[in-house]
Amino acid sequence: MKRIINIVVIAAILAGVVVSNYSCQPEDPPKAVVIVVDEDNQPVEEAMVIVKAANSDSSHTVVYLLNEDKPVADTQWTDGDGKVYYDFKYEAIYKVEVTKGTDRDHPFTRRGIGILILENDKTIESTIEINEQTTLD
Repeated sequence: MKRIINIVVIAAILAGVVVSNYSCQPEDPPKAVVIVVDEDNQPVEEAMVIVKAANSDSSHTVVYLLNEDKPVADTQWTDGDGKVYYDFKYEAIYKVEVTKGTDRDHPFTRRGIGILILENDKTIESTIEINEQTTLD
């Protein structure tokens, strides 16, 4: 009988250790990749990507990146693969505005808009197509 009680106690302790080690893991903060493509689905290098809070009409909004907070908006430019990478602090919803100036093949500024819906433990990918007809309001 004593042996059965010892086995039950040891099993309960092991179960408690396993549950406490795996159930209390902190969530990883959300990440995002914005991918900018043109009308032919080709990556666009050096496009300006602006991430704004969903209510960015207010001057009191903040974009919470992992290593810093940006008042109102964060601006970055795409790499050679048409991508910008973000590490955020919190789950949130952000607006994304993309602009690419004129060049030899595009006499007009091209624009695109999108949205990021961030969740902990996830990397969200948002592909935004830019064209000459999109307007940013």
